[in-house]
Amino acid sequence: MNKFILSTCLDDQQWSQQWDDYLKQAIPFNPTSLLEIHCIVSIPDQRGVLIFTAEKIYHSESNGLTVLRQFSEAHCFSDYKLIRTCLKTLNCTNFYKAAWFCPYFTLLPLEDIRYTSWINPLTIKKLHKHNNRYYAELLSGPLLALPILRRSVLLQAEFACYGLALIRRDLFHFTIQGTSPLDYLSMPDTPFTRLLSKRPLLLYFSQPLGEFSRQYNKAYFLHHYQQLEKEPHRIDWRLW
Repeated sequence: MNKFILSTCLDDQQWSQQWDDYLKQAIPFNPTSLLEIHCIVSIPDQRGVLIFTAEKIYHSESNGLTVLRQFSEAHCFSDYKLIRTCLKTLNCTNFYKAAWFCPYFTLLPLEDIRYTSWINPLTIKKLHKHNNRYYAELLSGPLLALPILRRSVLLQAEFACYGLALIRRDLFHFTIQGTSPLDYLSMPDTPFTRLLSKRPLLLYFSQPLGEFSRQYNKAYFLHHYQQLEKEPHRIDWRLW
């Protein structure tokens, strides 16, 4: 296991041969050409990120947050900042490390959202420890060196998955007849998801059906009303 970690892991703080290998495989990022993202990893000592999916690796010279904004706009997903505000109002997020959401998956930031790598918690197969550091083994993609402890990964994944379930319940309650957050999550059977499924936040919903949508609609209206009132020339009408 130790040799496996040392020879195959990607560390966004340290260059290695793995970076060269993955960069050679990567193709330019096109937000319309990919679906579920497994992770976005910041490249050490230079601008840009690698974006991993189940099938391909993409490269962008932007940071992870910009990549996610471009991805959201291309697929007409809801605004990240507004979702973050809503989930904070509902006491469902760590605002400093708020996850990114779309109706189909979520990505949690490992550190400060402006600079960090992002990981899809439901693609984590297992966490490994070596020399007092944790590594995330994914279902598909690189072995990631983590800058945080195991308990932090589990806590952030718990918040992210609860937020995803809350959003999916409002959108899909006609087709998914569920009662708990776990009913609205497509969890593969892995050691990590078995741990995650026992977390208290995922056992039941604390908010009534439709509460997230009501909060989001309110935040959306207020955001654009204030922008229209103060800076109408800065509104991107392509998104309307």
